[in-house]
Amino acid sequence: MTHQKTVLITGTSEGGIGDALAQEFHRKGLRVFATARNLAKVQHLQKLGLEVLQLDVVDQASIQEAVKSVDALTGGKLDILVNNSGYGRPPPFFSRTIIDSVKGSNAPLLDADLKAAKAMFDVNVFAVIEVTRAFSPLLIASKGRIVNIGSIAGIFPVPWQGYYNATKAAVHQLSHCLQVEMAAFGVTTINVTTGIIKTKFFDNLNKPRLPANSLYGPAKDIIEPVMQGVGLEEGGIDVNVYAARVVKNILKANPNKNHWVGGSTFVVWLASTFGWSSIWDYIVPSMFKIPLITKKIQAAEKSK
Repeated sequence: MTHQKTVLITGTSEGGIGDALAQEFHRKGLRVFATARNLAKVQHLQKLGLEVLQLDVVDQASIQEAVKSVDALTGGKLDILVNNSGYGRPPPFFSRTIIDSVKGSNAPLLDADLKAAKAMFDVNVFAVIEVTRAFSPLLIASKGRIVNIGSIAGIFPVPWQGYYNATKAAVHQLSHCLQVEMAAFGVTTINVTTGIIKTKFFDNLNKPRLPANSLYGPAKDIIEPVMQGVGLEEGGIDVNVYAARVVKNILKANPNKNHWVGGSTFVVWLASTFGWSSIWDYIVPSMFKIPLITKKIQAAEKSK
């Protein structure tokens, strides 16, 4: 009898990357455990035949409960763990408490709320290791695979979201360390550097704005649209195309352990791989109208 491979994915609420990955794995015949904080947001997956589990990646009790459930359902093995949960601009499926706690982190670093930034690190960084550690016995038993969903934001310094960029940079480094440390147990770690993807991520969001006393106030007409994600998905690939590529690589006998997928990934890869150390100092200002922002701020200073 052929073993049906199992995969658990964190953060599979409807409309996002996790949702698309869950459905693609299901189409490929895997037994999928789709997880979310709020099970009401994954009922569509349950109707498709996927198994859904409640999992809050920053709650130890919730993590342990999910491990017990998977342990009992699979006989103590898990073939693939996909660490997808994370946020930058808080999506609408998060609770009001979480939205209030993180919305201040999407801002210039001088304006960003430190409490919000720490909440972001808890989900985007520390939870990746906590969840991986909890499921490690099941992964080791199956000589399975850990998949961490990173972002080009961890390499390309997009302004006005510095803390988010930092969390994704941390995920990449943690993935590289896991690639070395978990190899001794026969576990493969894959880091996915995600480019621009077309999802429902920006639908119905509370639009972040600069605080009234921000030093960047004179240029808010330029900065706030970037903070709000205006035009961010231009040039992105469809989320289902992304999911198909990611899953295809994961299921290979010898997968690419550092997989770049999505819009703009080639350009970022090329610049970061072959460019000089200060290459972003030349690329970023023109892309984000930094010279115009500088003029507006300087003009406001002179008029005081």
